[in-house]
Amino acid sequence: MDKRIRWTEMDKSKTPFSQLRAAFKVYNQTTGKSPQTVKWYEFRLELFERWLGTDASLADVTVANVRGYIAELQNRTRRWENNRFVVNKDGALSSSYIQGFARALRAFASWLHEDGYTETNILKNLKPPRIQQKVTETLTDEEVSKLVGVLDRDEAFGARNFAIVWTMLDCGLRASEVCDLTTENAHVSQRYLKVLGKGNKERLVPIGQACQEALIRWQDRFRPHLDANGNPRLFLNASGERLTVDALEAIVSRTALRAGIRHVHCHLLRHTFATNYLVKEVGDPLRLQQILGHTSLEMVRRYVALANVQQSLIERRASPMDLIVEVSRPSTRSRRSQPSRPRRGLRVVK
Repeated sequence: MDKRIRWTEMDKSKTPFSQLRAAFKVYNQTTGKSPQTVKWYEFRLELFERWLGTDASLADVTVANVRGYIAELQNRTRRWENNRFVVNKDGALSSSYIQGFARALRAFASWLHEDGYTETNILKNLKPPRIQQKVTETLTDEEVSKLVGVLDRDEAFGARNFAIVWTMLDCGLRASEVCDLTTENAHVSQRYLKVLGKGNKERLVPIGQACQEALIRWQDRFRPHLDANGNPRLFLNASGERLTVDALEAIVSRTALRAGIRHVHCHLLRHTFATNYLVKEVGDPLRLQQILGHTSLEMVRRYVALANVQQSLIERRASPMDLIVEVSRPSTRSRRSQPSRPRRGLRVVK
């Protein structure tokens, strides 16, 4: 090896992709990204490496290969293939899921350029696929009542699950935020929670009186009283350990099935909170943004639009045409007394 050679002059095209992926993981960990974010990038880069092959290197990170991989994802007809933890399902991958791969690879390419592996940002001009805009589903008031109504608050797990579901509906926390919530940061008597969100950013989230009662019931009556070396998490499993996100999703899903409600997940409870916050005029969009922990108003704008639609459905307002005309049939008497003329089924309302 020539001792005088500089990093910028070295040929790095043959650097193994696995080595680059490991270095990128360390970079994410040391720059303050949350463990969930680190795993998010690692998962997507690992799948891309599998698609490239075992001998993949830096030279394989090209716009053509990334577009080819995205196209392959878009053409899939089964979900969770080759995943031993999840049962395969028929159906195409969602557009948001596929866009996540493009975003992860673009971030990876940006790091490659910043760290000197490439002279330019290889994927700078790569446009991520568009996300299909869908109406965000939420639970109705009746479904919320059914969901919490099937939980037995006089039993340990029932009281815990009731407190969990109520907290998510009352505060709009993410699943990971619920699992990471500690007893120290749960200021139940003052009716607020200190939540550690994405990017290790803390925020204060208020709780209602009913939520306060549910949390007190779980803490005082059923939560194990551990010693100083015990788990500080507010919600624990049967072994006194932190609930995982998968376990929390299972709790919500099983509770919904008992209540006779299908397709319920943790994020749906967050959507329901946000929509109710606006529909029931609890607060304004700016405050909602702070409670949810969003860095921009983009997602909040979607909640505002959804709340406006739901409000119009609740109020059952007439359509514009209903305000102009009404459907009517001439009575038999009026038809006899009036001269014959073309029939009309509409009459202008004065």
